[in-house]
Amino acid sequence: MQIRKGYALLMLFFSAFTLQCDLFTTRDPEPPAQNNSTFIQPVSADIVLENLKNSVTENNADNYFRCFSDGTTSRTYFFLPSVEISAQYSSVFSSWTPEQERMYFQNLGQPSNGTPYLTFSNSQTLAVSSDSVVYSMDYTFFYPHRRSGVTQLVHGNMQLFLGANTQRLWSVYRWQDNKTVSDSTWSYWKAVFSGS
Repeated sequence: MQIRKGYALLMLFFSAFTLQCDLFTTRDPEPPAQNNSTFIQPVSADIVLENLKNSVTENNADNYFRCFSDGTTSRTYFFLPSVEISAQYSSVFSSWTPEQERMYFQNLGQPSNGTPYLTFSNSQTLAVSSDSVVYSMDYTFFYPHRRSGVTQLVHGNMQLFLGANTQRLWSVYRWQDNKTVSDSTWSYWKAVFSGS
């Protein structure tokens, strides 16, 4: 008798619990997670520049990394920092690779307030061949990082050497950074946020 009474109470409790929780009703599906990526297959040199700007705006380190030659299917990447930064941080840039590009970019952290942006101006094409292009352009790069004492805006001139790999996909294989005004250059950020 006691067992039946206990069993009946357990069934009553389970029935009430089941009715309260709506275990067998469907729920509305959640919207898909936003993939903050507008990486375009780099079938031309100009697309690499767009991908570079988009990766900054979207704070996407993986897409930023994909803009650089990895050396496996095309030329080995080389970064030449601005003269004053090269003198001050020579050990940081002695063996700079695309992986260091990714690490520096990740070390910028999440933007604190505002949207990062990268703009190019005074763009010139210095050389063109079937599998390479050399651009010279001024840049302005704003990134609202959280590190105190470090500017959130850099300016300079970049010479970008872009090449097509064996699959005809383009990437940056050489980058020369130059100071144009008294402000800090992109090289400064790479040195400060490199983690070295």
